[in-house]
Amino acid sequence: MATLARSILIYANCQGEELQQTGCAMPSLAGRLGFKWIPLHLVTGDDWSRRYGQDFMADVAVLWEQVETGPPSEHREELHRRLPGDCQIVRFPPFSALCLWPFAGNDPRLADDPARYPWSDSVAASLATEDLPDEALFQRYLAISTERMPDLERRLRLDIARWRASDAASDIRLTAWVEQRFRRIKLFHTAGHVTAAAITFLMRQLLQRTALIPRASLVTLHDEIDMLLRHHEGQDFESVPLHPLVAERLGLQFHDPNALYRWHGHQWSFREYILRYIHWAPYLG
Repeated sequence: MATLARSILIYANCQGEELQQTGCAMPSLAGRLGFKWIPLHLVTGDDWSRRYGQDFMADVAVLWEQVETGPPSEHREELHRRLPGDCQIVRFPPFSALCLWPFAGNDPRLADDPARYPWSDSVAASLATEDLPDEALFQRYLAISTERMPDLERRLRLDIARWRASDAASDIRLTAWVEQRFRRIKLFHTAGHVTAAAITFLMRQLLQRTALIPRASLVTLHDEIDMLLRHHEGQDFESVPLHPLVAERLGLQFHDPNALYRWHGHQWSFREYILRYIHWAPYLG
């Protein structure tokens, strides 16, 4: 297969993989424009010579760069050193929502088994040694988490401040769009994994700002994105249930207390997920 003449390189966390897969599946761009992804949270020093060397960078015409607050990392600086001189850079913020899962925190079990339940729950972790029947254990979780529930509006304000800081460093603004929608529709499966609605918005915004994309083709491309993602659930392979009190206090209109949440090959209720997390129950094999 001949090498594509031009590619868009996406430098981002796992949200970048969603963008890459969507771009690669768009019929109007097939054979004309490629999409590559460098996972900024996984890249190592060796990768720059082995995986992302001169051949990898040769056809890159546009960089879609997810911003981070704080000083630039050595890997980001290395990426910029390798870009072609005429490469267009479009910067965009990450989606995140810490306020929806307020008990993310310490769980010593993650040190030995970081992949089992990577989205931590400090209240559930504190019950790991309790010798109680499941129903009593779940009721204990509800009681403690209700007692310890922080001021969620304050947590939301902190999230909004972070969103605005990322927006300020970007060519795309997410804050207003998220604020207007996150109560009405589900945008997040975890604090950093998003639904198709978020990917759709971000993909549209990035294409609109990409010089390689003719303005006359945007309507067609937007329709293709809608078609591709119409039945897509986004990054739902790990979907952490929402605490019902979080949904109540933040006024999450989309929340269904009887909803089932995907956890890899399983569909669990809030109660089932919490009990499995407390027990650190295996779910593979």
